[in-house]
Amino acid sequence: MTGNKKGFLIAGLLLLALSLSMALLPGIFTSYGQKEMFDAWLMPSKEHLLGTNSLGYDIFTELVYGAGDTLFVGLLSSVLTMIIGSAVGVLAAQRGAAGAFFSGLINIFMLLPRLIALIVLAAFVGQSRASLVLLIALFGWAGTARTVRAQVQRIKAQPYIEACTVAGYSRMHTALRHIVPGFSDVLLSRFLLGVNSCIMMESTLSFLGFGDLYHPTWGTMVNFAYKRGAFMRGAWNYILPPGISVMILSLAFYFISVYIEHRREVL
Repeated sequence: MTGNKKGFLIAGLLLLALSLSMALLPGIFTSYGQKEMFDAWLMPSKEHLLGTNSLGYDIFTELVYGAGDTLFVGLLSSVLTMIIGSAVGVLAAQRGAAGAFFSGLINIFMLLPRLIALIVLAAFVGQSRASLVLLIALFGWAGTARTVRAQVQRIKAQPYIEACTVAGYSRMHTALRHIVPGFSDVLLSRFLLGVNSCIMMESTLSFLGFGDLYHPTWGTMVNFAYKRGAFMRGAWNYILPPGISVMILSLAFYFISVYIEHRREVL
């Protein structure tokens, strides 16, 4: 079983390394500039591995440069989601009116139709990476908050927490030395799954036309392919690669999270 889980980790790291390499060192993968133009709708060849699109841009080059923008939105959204979810989860674990209020807030956001809300708000806030990151984070923190709330409540019920109170330690000392370390491993797992979820959500919104046109992600590439007639022309060399790339990147974070979750259960 352990060997199988290590296989997940190795596969996830290899897939993630591929995407990171494309994002950080695009010149290794392509010698063309991002806006370098050729004849339109060229078929795949040695010069153009995936052909060219309707504007004459090399599709493989677009794919390479799109890795950085896709990772940027996914990682930053997940970090913000983790920060908001952790803060709300800790507050919801408190007793009294404050805990009840934040617990109710978590339940409300868990029940909201996230995709519909994001589509409606994205239509008003504009097409920029910053607005997309904020929207995804604002509607993606509830799962993390619920997990953190449950973990904090479990930790606070332990005898050593009561012993700290009896010994006269402050709440801040108890929180920083005993409570926060108790759910830090949970946050790592939630972060990895959050990146996966944020990338899928960003790709969905970009495909629907709410992505940043100046920083095209893989989801935006699919949107461009649809709008520019790739489906009508049967140009699967333009349609499939960005979708497959999103799937591979999502699998990378999922595989790593499977290993982290297994290690947490064992320990």
